[in-house]
Amino acid sequence: LHYAMKANPMPAVVAFMAGLVNGIDVASAGELKVALDAGANPKDVSFAGPGKRDAELRQALAAGVLVNVESRRELVVLAALQQQLGLRARVALRVNPDFELKGSGMKMGGGPKQFGIDVDQVPALLDLVRAEGLGFEGFHLFAGSQNLRAESICEAQIKSYELALRLAERAP
Repeated sequence: LHYAMKANPMPAVVAFMAGLVNGIDVASAGELKVALDAGANPKDVSFAGPGKRDAELRQALAAGVLVNVESRRELVVLAALQQQLGLRARVALRVNPDFELKGSGMKMGGGPKQFGIDVDQVPALLDLVRAEGLGFEGFHLFAGSQNLRAESICEAQIKSYELALRLAERAP
């Protein structure tokens, strides 16, 4: 169970939630600072969100949190930073699934979108992860949300599992 922080998180709430969940998802350098200041274990923090600035990637690497990589650019920056800082970057590839959650209000799958890495780009990026010695920890898949239909959610979970298995065949 992860706690996804929202805009302007209150440190006391984050500290309370950190004791109840297995991880905290952050989407900015400010949220990362709040999570760490609230006592969250960096090994239990993941940093997602498109368009991460180089300074944010440096902060995430220095803190030892998992970076959900959204693009080739982020991988290249993390590889350079890991060389500069002498630290190993922890990464997961945020994959844009080739299916979508039917009836979802917010969709992140079903083909090219502004967030994440398209499925057909994953093999080349896994090769880059391997070549640069980045610490690969898995895939971040998000098919959609705002749907309470059990059959649609189950179908998306099954498809997510099957996609992860296919992608894992190429993982470092």
